Amino acid sequence: MKTIRTLFIAFTACMVAFAFNSCQKDGVYKPKKKISKIYTSEDGGDRILQETWNWDGKVLTSITLNDDDVTINFNYDKKQLSSLSAGDEEIIYSYDGKLLKSITWMSDNEEVASYTFKHDGKFISGVDAVIDNGFMKNSRLLDVAFRGIDPTIAETQVTQFKACQAEAKGLYKYSDVYEYDHNNVIGLKRHDNNNNDFTYTFTYSKNLNPFYHLLAPEGLGDDVTGYGLSKNAVQSYHFEDTYISSRVIDMEITFPKLDGKYPVEETRTEKTTHTVGNLTNIYTNVTTYYYEYE
Repeated sequence: MKTIRTLFIAFTACMVAFAFNSCQKDGVYKPKKKISKIYTSEDGGDRILQETWNWDGKVLTSITLNDDDVTINFNYDKKQLSSLSAGDEEIIYSYDGKLLKSITWMSDNEEVASYTFKHDGKFISGVDAVIDNGFMKNSRLLDVAFRGIDPTIAETQVTQFKACQAEAKGLYKYSDVYEYDHNNVIGLKRHDNNNNDFTYTFTYSKNLNPFYHLLAPEGLGDDVTGYGLSKNAVQSYHFEDTYISSRVIDMEITFPKLDGKYPVEETRTEKTTHTVGNLTNIYTNVTTYYYEYE
């Protein structure tokens, strides 16, 4: 969560909780451990409060992004998420029975983005996105847009996403395909209308993901473990693309402290390797996340 403006990767992206079994509806988030606060520290520095989660019983009602005091409100139709709202922005969820069908992103009463979802049995298998160039720049809801949908929330990808979006003629479009191993996403492939390809591969720990089933478009934190498609907490990921083909990114995650199988602390070491000709540069960033539960 370096800054909340980095939460959308690449766009990717966080909206609230998905369910992937026959008894669970998409858009219903009922975690066994309810997060109350999330803190981070950079490279061993001070611990800084990033998010405060507010609950009404078992229902998540809002998340406050503390660095600029923005509150994202969660609105429901019965117990199924119907929209997120903040200021003059709103993200609207549409369902086909239990399954998420589409998301419409509104700003000042105008549609600025839409997402259409594909399913393979009980899993979301892909998404097609159409985005109005430019609107993401000042979006408050960008911070929660796709965390539950897209696992690609590495902060290092934010600038790249904006660059890709700016290159697109008219609308920026991309399609994602997800690969699963049981209840975890192990691969994501994205192709956009700039003819760029982006690939993520993931491994998992035995620990549980407290964001599982959270249908939040992506980015409540610039973390790769914060998405709702996978039951377990991510242990590592590898990223490469054709946009900057000389660069690869690897993340390794350790769990210094647990509450049962749920993380209380996560230390994420991100290594970026950039090779140009015979010259290779390696950049490393270490971020620790701290979770408090109700």
